[in-house]
Amino acid sequence: MKTRIISAAVAIVLLAAVLYLHTTVVFNIAFAIIGSVMVYELFGAYKLKGHYVYLCSSIAVTSAFAVMPRFLIPDVGYFAVALAYIVLSLLILLKEHEKLEIGVIMTVAAVTLLVSAAMCSISLIEGSDEAFGLEKVILTLCGAWLADSGAYFVGTFMGKHKLCPKISPKKTVEGFIGGVLTNGILFMLFGLIVSMYDTSAKPNYLILGVLGLVCSVLSVIGDLFASLIKRSCDIKDFGKIMPGHGGAFDRFDSVVYVAPFMAICLSMLDIL
Repeated sequence: MKTRIISAAVAIVLLAAVLYLHTTVVFNIAFAIIGSVMVYELFGAYKLKGHYVYLCSSIAVTSAFAVMPRFLIPDVGYFAVALAYIVLSLLILLKEHEKLEIGVIMTVAAVTLLVSAAMCSISLIEGSDEAFGLEKVILTLCGAWLADSGAYFVGTFMGKHKLCPKISPKKTVEGFIGGVLTNGILFMLFGLIVSMYDTSAKPNYLILGVLGLVCSVLSVIGDLFASLIKRSCDIKDFGKIMPGHGGAFDRFDSVVYVAPFMAICLSMLDIL
């Protein structure tokens, strides 16, 4: 427990420093590093670290997606990078089809692009609003992480019915419902807090509540998908970068789904 607390405290301090520097390229580089570590751990789970060209190209595309928004790359640039990566993945599969399984390669490629999209989405959210870009990034991260906390506490005291026992034995239906409701309330509370310290903010509490509910569901999907990968690869955690918590993928698995969703919604909806 002590190790988990210390590890979490260090992670929070580092994240706070990155968020403080959100107007600089350090912000993009930090999430490029996080995404790259996640991809590296994914390759480790599938025992593909020895395929250096594929590994390096996967890390490169993830880093590129995280950094490109800072330099206002046109939308076609994202499609070009993604297409190039998909073609390279297929070429590697064709060349080494006797050693690699098509299912593994396609899974790794798809997850890599999901991670890339998530890191890119965080950067896009920050740069989309000069007034509340940072707040929206924090809300996005909270959308992924607070739902899990709410589900844990509700599930601990009230959980009786298993949600997906073969994938994640500890998750319960009651915890899932508790996490969804908690997230909706916390999103509205977040809007209230922002309006208290910045009177120019006009929170749309209905939209905030709905976003919170959906983010909670996506958070659970992301967590279950990561658990499914770990079970199929027969590993407990993706890495050990955070003692007591696992790897970067273990901590950001929910963000992979929540961030792109929030980026799309925030580009169309006015929440603050």
